[in-house]
Order: sequence, then structure tokens, then C-alpha cells
Amino acid sequence: MFVVKLILWILLFGSALLMSVVILLQESKGGGLAEAFGGVGAETFGVKSGGINKFTFTLAAIFLGSAILLHNFWHR
Repeated sequence: MFVVKLILWILLFGSALLMSVVILLQESKGGGLAEAFGGVGAETFGVKSGGINKFTFTLAAIFLGSAILLHNFWHR
């Protein structure tokens, strides 16, 4: 059980650190949240999203998944 928790903690902190770096390195596309659901910003969630966006979403999924699993293990 200790090894699983350790791996989850490493995944959580590693993905958080890597996601922070990747997000800071991305180019600003302007518009912010206001255009995220219409106009030019709609490409963010569409098929045209580049490799860096997919990598960021994958890191976010790893972060969220490890956080949820750690929460479940914490209360056992």
C-alpha cells in the first residue's frame, strides 16, 4: 500500500510541475475564457488542437486521476 501511495504522490507532484512548465511555455492565443466557447477559441477544444494541447490535457488527466486516487487511499 505504501508503494502505491508513493507512486501516486510522485505522479501528482511530477505532473503538477511539468504541467506548470508546459502551460508557461505555450503561446498566448488571446481572448481568454470569453472566447473559449465561441469564435477563434473554439479550436482549443476541437480537432485542430495541436500536440502541445493534447499533452497538456493528458498531464491534467494524470494530475486529476492521481489526486482522486490519493483521496480514496487517504480515507482507508
